[in-house]
Amino acid sequence: MWGYRREQQLLYMTLVCKTWCQAARVTHELWSSFSLDTYSPASSPAHEAVTSWLSRSGDLPKSLQVDGFDCSHCKDFQRDDGDFWCPIIHPELVKLLSEGPVLNHLSLMCPLPLCYKKLCERLHPSLWNPINSLSIRIEEGPNEMTEGEVRSNSFDIPPDVTSLEIDMGHVFNFGSPGLPLGISPSVYARLKAFSFGGATWGDARALLQALHHCKSLEIMTINFGQGWGMFDGGGHRTAGSVSLPNLRTLRLQHTWKTDIFKCLMLHALTELVVRGEEHEAGYFWWGFPNPELRCPNLRIFRFYTPRAVDPLELAATLKNLPHLIELTLSRAVSDRYVGKEDLDEVIEQWHRHGEEPEARMRDVFQILHSWDQKHGASRVLPSLQVLEILGLPGNYDFSHVCKYISARLRDPRSQASDTLKKLTVTFLPTEIPNNSIISDFKNVHEELEKRGIKASITPSELGSRRCRRDWYDDSLYLF
Repeated sequence: MWGYRREQQLLYMTLVCKTWCQAARVTHELWSSFSLDTYSPASSPAHEAVTSWLSRSGDLPKSLQVDGFDCSHCKDFQRDDGDFWCPIIHPELVKLLSEGPVLNHLSLMCPLPLCYKKLCERLHPSLWNPINSLSIRIEEGPNEMTEGEVRSNSFDIPPDVTSLEIDMGHVFNFGSPGLPLGISPSVYARLKAFSFGGATWGDARALLQALHHCKSLEIMTINFGQGWGMFDGGGHRTAGSVSLPNLRTLRLQHTWKTDIFKCLMLHALTELVVRGEEHEAGYFWWGFPNPELRCPNLRIFRFYTPRAVDPLELAATLKNLPHLIELTLSRAVSDRYVGKEDLDEVIEQWHRHGEEPEARMRDVFQILHSWDQKHGASRVLPSLQVLEILGLPGNYDFSHVCKYISARLRDPRSQASDTLKKLTVTFLPTEIPNNSIISDFKNVHEELEKRGIKASITPSELGSRRCRRDWYDDSLYLF
């Protein structure tokens, strides 16, 4: 039996009334994808069902997802009737790949890499209908394989694929020296989009070896797991940097510690998204050396962190990204004040970044404002248009942001007119005091709107312990 849960819900909608049925049938987007949930080896006409369904999508790109569960290749799965069952090599799926509708995207959730290998043995990928995008997700690790089976160590990718996503699940390593990540270098050479990840992946060097061949790559996503993220040291040291001359977008997700930037040269990169997370082995950490050399054309930087990062390190990074147009800092801004015990370390950091130390300055916007005051027209982030500051702590001194923005809005005769068009600020909801009062940000919002800056500052009602009366004094808030 093949289950179609989402598809069944859509069919139920068409039974509500004639009007709903007609509306659904002419909405091609509803029929452009199909998901197969495979639970038992009983034969059913999946080929006809999928073909009929996708034909209603007209000329839209079509996608098929196959969720393969309870496979006999896994040693922990045993059928009561003793029959062998692997949904990924089901005859109906094989028939779909060779005789079914032309797919833009195919997603296979395989219990083991061996399942995909067996599918390719049933029908070689060169005989599949053309597919532009392929996703392979491994659910289990190699230790789950039934005894007697030979472990698969490679993926045979269809010849038309230019977008590839690989999720290795709990597989620790995969591939060979000539096949990094188990994929032929000729496949990497034609990829435009590539995503790779693994919950317990342990071979960071193999990823760099694969990237050496990705000269046409434009979009890349790396989903880090628990066991990797460091590329320099620990047996992963590589010679030189990997150049990706056509990469436009890079997304790093689920990372708690990484130095991958020191291994990459990304001269065409325009968008960078970093999503960090905590880990039981330590705090979130990232390194971004020489950004002006490694990604000199970066326009969009979105930085989501599980907790605040070092403000001087962050400010120094932003200082070397002069072409930024959009900046998102989510939970990256700290409310920590420098005490005497931290002063020596702070002074050393300032010297390391070529700046004279300013004692107890530990807010990124306080630092940026100071640098703007020093350098005049050559201010930091001269092209910034959109600024998002998300997840500020409840006791954060918002005057740092006010001073920074007000300084950018000075008379154009003394400084280049500001480019900022949109400001978004949010506070952590858990930090909102119970005795919230009328918005203390009303003045800020109105003044920014007068200057042509679309502002959103939430929550709109904040307690007095977060605010100071002098925020809007002329000496401080010169909008």
